[in-house]
Parts: sequence; C-alpha cells; structure tokens
Amino acid sequence: MGELAIRVNPPITSTQLYGFYQRNGICEAGYAEERAAVVLAHPSLIVAAFDGERLVAIARALTDGLAAVIMELSVEVELQGVTRLGNGSVIEADAAGIGRWIGRALLDELAARRIDFVSLDVVEEFETGFYESLGFQRSVGMTVYAIDRRPYVTSA
Repeated sequence: MGELAIRVNPPITSTQLYGFYQRNGICEAGYAEERAAVVLAHPSLIVAAFDGERLVAIARALTDGLAAVIMELSVEVELQGVTRLGNGSVIEADAAGIGRWIGRALLDELAARRIDFVSLDVVEEFETGFYESLGFQRSVGMTVYAIDRRPYVTSA
C-alpha cells in the first residue's frame, strides 16, 4: 500500500464509488451506478411554511441519495397547542396540523427522490405519537450512537 492521504471533499466519480460498493460487498451495490452519482451530489432538502412573510414551520433533511436524516422539524409553539416544553423543535402537539402537513410534504419529497431509509431523533416522551402519525416506527435491530458536543446538552 502506498502513502495514504486524507482529503476533504475530493472529486469522486460514480464509477469509482459504485466499484467500491461492489468490491466491498456494500449493500448500495444493489443500486445502479447512476444512483451512485446521486449519492455524490449530497442533496439536502428544506420544506418551510410561511404565514404571509412570516416563517412558521420548517423541516430539513440531509441526504446522500439513498438515505436521509431529518435534522429538524419545527413548528411555532403557539401553533402547536398545549405543550409542556414550549419548544418549537419538539412537536408535542399539532393543533393547527402544520407539523403533520410540513412533515408529510418533506416525506413525500424524499419518497419522490427514491430515498429508502429516513431516520430522525425523537424526544420520545413528547414526540412519539406525532412521528408515529407520519409513519415512523422504532427501528428494529438498530441503535443510534452519537458524539454530542453541543454546549447546551448535559452529559449523563
């Protein structure tokens, strides 16, 4: 093996990536090579709701073309209804239906892009019902690990 170099955002062709998948028995090899080009494009998606010019809800997803992670689904607290946390990034209630509407729009767009796996982090005590209403279910056989260096999160 020659000298290794670490590069950030190097140019990679879909042929290189698809070949890597095939050589290494990675499940993405089951997709056609043109899907590797989608992975390399690193698309992201934002869906937002406005009241006139006022932003009242936003949903953001990061995707590599095969899977997506919902990074945010936030609705103004006053439009949610009665909440305990009073935090727009935690969907405790959806009295106005905006959370479900914007969440469905985001999921529909991801489906149109042929995204096969969509995940998100949920504050279970407060959000389980809302996300289940969008079709999410607890992942079987998968546990999420994270490095969390956010300054506002206290470690356990």
